[in-house]
Amino acid sequence: MTLSVACERMLVLLAGAGQTMKVQDIAAAIGEDVSDTSNGRSAETHPVRLKPLAEEGQVVEGPTAWCVMAPAAGSDEREGAAVV
Repeated sequence: MTLSVACERMLVLLAGAGQTMKVQDIAAAIGEDVSDTSNGRSAETHPVRLKPLAEEGQVVEGPTAWCVMAPAAGSDEREGAAVV
């Protein structure tokens, strides 16, 4: 799956979830094989795919591999989802 397709799927998933999700659960839900670490594939693949979204401010990364949609621009930050 290309990076752009994965990012689009992750955004749709997180927007629909409306809550914080674990990175591995996000990857599994968008169709990534999270059990296959052969052929040099690493568990780091999934957080790396979320990194561009976090850098663009579209998602918020938690300290222990959790992500959530960022609050909409101009919204009251208290109404945004908190990362736990």
